[in-house]
Amino acid sequence: MTKDELLEILKSGRVDYVRVEFIDLLGNVRGRSLRRAEFENLILKDSGLPYPESLLMLDYTDTPIKSRYGDVLAIPDPSTFIILPYLERTARVLSYITLPDLTPSPFCSRGLLKRAIDKLEEKGISIQVSFEPTFYLVKENGNGISPADEAKAFSPEGLMEEQSFLRDVIKYLESVGVQVETINKHYGPAQYEIRFAEKDALSAADSLVTAREVIRDSARIYKLFSTFMPKPFSNYPSSSMDVYIKLISNDGKDIMSNVNDPKGLGLSDIAYNFLAGIIEHIGSIMAFASPTINSYKRFRETVTPSLLGLGTERHFIIRMPSNFRDSKSVEFRLADPLANSYLLLSAIIYAGLDGIERKLDVEPNIELGSLPSNLEDALRKLNNDNYIKYSIGAELISSYIELKNREIESYNNYITDWEVKAYLKAGW
Repeated sequence: MTKDELLEILKSGRVDYVRVEFIDLLGNVRGRSLRRAEFENLILKDSGLPYPESLLMLDYTDTPIKSRYGDVLAIPDPSTFIILPYLERTARVLSYITLPDLTPSPFCSRGLLKRAIDKLEEKGISIQVSFEPTFYLVKENGNGISPADEAKAFSPEGLMEEQSFLRDVIKYLESVGVQVETINKHYGPAQYEIRFAEKDALSAADSLVTAREVIRDSARIYKLFSTFMPKPFSNYPSSSMDVYIKLISNDGKDIMSNVNDPKGLGLSDIAYNFLAGIIEHIGSIMAFASPTINSYKRFRETVTPSLLGLGTERHFIIRMPSNFRDSKSVEFRLADPLANSYLLLSAIIYAGLDGIERKLDVEPNIELGSLPSNLEDALRKLNNDNYIKYSIGAELISSYIELKNREIESYNNYITDWEVKAYLKAGW
């Protein structure tokens, strides 16, 4: 949507309130609601809405990591303007974050992804992305939470149990321009997987943010909760988020495939370079792809990808799907639904660029080493990866690591129910 088209909608009187939103470093949505007249004035003046910089760097308890902050501006991006179909006369727009002098904020992950895309396009390459997140529908009970239904993996029963919710989610998503390709009952009870249509990387990341909002709000309408937590139940399968990646030339031509590939996968040299770069920097990427302590608990499951390398078997972290000849997309399988999609894609793009520039290569169907086994290990690799650190921005990386270290410290200081049950009467 262009600025003029947005202004026409505002003048039509269809909208009374507009939420001006942005994404913090952890991938949470922040923002505030403006009356139509105030928002229209913002757009007409090409100005931004002031926020405290601290909102970009809140931990999971909404505590800022620093004691002193200035202001930042949220500059609405008209292309992300949508009218929320389940709320009365309410719209939402995503933003870029700048400093008061309009220079980009080093903590704006959306702006970071735009710069990474521009850098890739300087090489004549564009990237197309499709996200496939998994989530649980849960209900509250006297003992906490439980799955909203008990349907078996990939069963029609699950689609039947939640048909009204799923129908509304698809309807709402497609009404705001997020096309749903598939939706299925996943492995766990009340666990669902949804795949979105392929888009350019920035639009795909924006669509994921929109989808999480729509799924969250739709669940609340049905008096349920949706959770994107990687492993909310110890006795049920975890949730993941596959990322499908395709490289094309800037004029839209396929540069991903080569039918004469001597390695037999049908990939081009530039695709091997790009994917080898991802493997080269996988420890750093995991700090964004699997960004919580909880994320690494899902790697203990037998179905979770665990082989560092590129291959056709489903345990490889970069997998060649059986339909590659038609889709021209490969599957990155390490992410979970809590990932900040802008940081994740930025890290993937910069890693791929490093692979292209250094002409890195990878042999398929071979395990190439080990993955970080916990968040601390991934953060160490990120901190020691100067290429990724300075491509993304040392200031952002430093703050991200500080947020994550605070999370680890809080977790380590927390006494769990398991510890009390195991140790309370020990030594009697």
